[in-house]
Amino acid sequence: MARILYVSQGYCTHDRRFLERMAEMEHEIVFLPCAEASIQKDLPRVGAPIRWLPPLTRGELSPGRRNWLIAAKRFDRLVHNVAPDLIHAGPVQTGGFFAALSGFHPLLVMSWGSDVLVTAEKNNALRHITQFTLRRADAAIADCRAVCRRIVEYGSLPMERIFTFPWGVGLDKFRPRPSSLDLRNRLGWTDCKVVITVRALEPAYGTSVLLGAIKVLLQQQEDACVLMLGDGSLRKSVETFIRANHFESKIHLAGRVPEEMLPDYFAEADLYASAAPCDGSSISLLQAMACGLPVVVPRNEGNREWVTDGENGWLFPVRNSEKLAEKLILAMRDDAARVVAGRANVTIGRERADWRRNFAKLSEAYECLLGSTVARRRSHAQLQNR
Repeated sequence: MARILYVSQGYCTHDRRFLERMAEMEHEIVFLPCAEASIQKDLPRVGAPIRWLPPLTRGELSPGRRNWLIAAKRFDRLVHNVAPDLIHAGPVQTGGFFAALSGFHPLLVMSWGSDVLVTAEKNNALRHITQFTLRRADAAIADCRAVCRRIVEYGSLPMERIFTFPWGVGLDKFRPRPSSLDLRNRLGWTDCKVVITVRALEPAYGTSVLLGAIKVLLQQQEDACVLMLGDGSLRKSVETFIRANHFESKIHLAGRVPEEMLPDYFAEADLYASAAPCDGSSISLLQAMACGLPVVVPRNEGNREWVTDGENGWLFPVRNSEKLAEKLILAMRDDAARVVAGRANVTIGRERADWRRNFAKLSEAYECLLGSTVARRRSHAQLQNR
C-alpha cells in the first residue's frame, strides 16, 4: 500500500468525486486543499479513510500573491512531514507548481482544463510557471485532447505519460428519468419549452453572452422559458436583468443546487445551453448529455470533442451572443431534431462518459508511477548493499 498526497485548489464537487473513488483504493490517501477560501463549505466531506490536512492558506490563492509564495514554502515542509510515495497535484499553477518546486518525485500533475487553456496564456510569468511545472512532472492528467496538446506544448512528457480521460459522470444517477420536482407545474410552465444552464454566474463562464442570447430568445419565442442554476459574483446583475426585462415569469433563478438533485432539474428541461468560452470536457455538459438533453454550446476545442453541430446538438462561435440566440431558437423550433440529438447523447454518455470506467485511467497512472518508484528504490538498495 502506498501513501498518495492528493493536492487541489480547494474542495469542490470534482474533488469530492475523485476522493470518493480514491477511498475505495488500497492506497492511503492524504488530501491537501491549498486555499481555505476555495473550499465549498456546504459540500459534504469525504471522510475516513481519507485523511484531511489543513489548507495551506486562508485567502484566495492565485500566482503572484504574497500568500502564494508563503503557501509554496509551507508545502515544502508539509511534504517532508507527510512523506508520500506519490504526489497527485493540480491545478498546474498552484498545487502542481508547489509540488514541482519541492522537487518531489514521482509527481503526477493534473490539469483542470482552464489552467493550461486560459491561465497559462495570460502573461509570460504564468507561461513560465506552467512550463516549469509540467517539465518537472513525471506524468500528467488531461481531460480531453485539447488539454493534452497544451501539456505537450508546455512540457516535455512523452505521450505515454499523459493520461487522457474525461472525468465523466455517474451513469447510475445521470440518465433519462422523470423529475421528482414537479417544477413545471409549480412555475406554470407546463406548455413551455425549457432551456437549462448550470454554469457559475461569473464572467469567465460567459454570463453576459448568455443573458444577451436569452433576451433575444424570450422576445422571439413565446413558449420559451429558462431555468438557471448556479451562483457567483454576477448573481445580482442577473437578478437586475430579469427585473429590467420583466422576465420574472420566464426565468427561474434556482441558485446552486446539490449535485444529486441535478438529474431532476435536467429532467425538467428540453435543452441545455452554455456560453463558457473555454472548456475541457465540461462535466455539466456530460451530465446533461447523459440525461438525454440536446445541447447548445460554444464551438471551442473541448466541446467539439463531444458535440457535432446539427447531430447531437448545436455549436455557435465563442463569445457571440447573437449566434447563440439563433441556435437556441433553431433548436427550440425543431422538436424532431431535439429528440434525435437527445437520444444520441445518451449513447455518447454511456460509451465515453462513464466515470467509474474512466477512473481506471487514474489507477493506471498511479500504478505506472508507483511501479517506477519501487524499481528506483530497489536499485538504490542494491547499490548500497554492494
